[in-house]
Amino acid sequence: MGGMESKKAPGFVKNLPNILSCIRIGGALSLPFLIRESWEINITLPFIYLTLFNVPIIWIVVFFVLACTDKVDGSLARKLKAESALGAKLDKIGDALVLAIGAALCFVFFVRESLEDWQFRLYIGMLILVVLNQAVVYIFAYIYHGKGNMVHSYYQKTFAVATYVCIILWAFLRTIPEWTIYTVFAISIIATVEECIYNVRTAKYSADFKGHGFEKYEKRADLSR
Repeated sequence: MGGMESKKAPGFVKNLPNILSCIRIGGALSLPFLIRESWEINITLPFIYLTLFNVPIIWIVVFFVLACTDKVDGSLARKLKAESALGAKLDKIGDALVLAIGAALCFVFFVRESLEDWQFRLYIGMLILVVLNQAVVYIFAYIYHGKGNMVHSYYQKTFAVATYVCIILWAFLRTIPEWTIYTVFAISIIATVEECIYNVRTAKYSADFKGHGFEKYEKRADLSR
């Protein structure tokens, strides 16, 4: 029995990153079912004695856990040397679902009543543009390198972290401070422009490119003349 278990262990360990990605996908899909008025509480902040009403605490906690696992599956795959095309797709699907579903639910259920109609339409439009930004990056990668992908640049990581933090803040406050969404939108634009430039100029595409000013790369021959 001990020999059989030792043979199975490597296979299970090798699939841990994919299992974690699937858990993140399932967690993202469960977010709509965690919106319950009976789970909302009022919180009085210490020292400033500001009371926040109807805070969706269970939803925030689950979303926070999902946000904390961002990039864990990819990092674990590299550490275990278990990287695969399927794992990369699951990783990206999990990240996209957590952000997209989290932002959509936050807008529709938690902050809608606090926003003017023009604010709601403007902010929704900005979120749509953020999604289109990601689509543009995929298209550029496919055109110039034959595969749709996104690099793990510092700007993209900053965008992801900022978006996670803002979604939690919006749900907690049940409103959207203007500076938060403008900041996320600006970071998204910067990350998109940088990645498009990288796709056009690089001779060899690498998803691990950290960003201009942080890492040098080989330029295409027709650009280096």
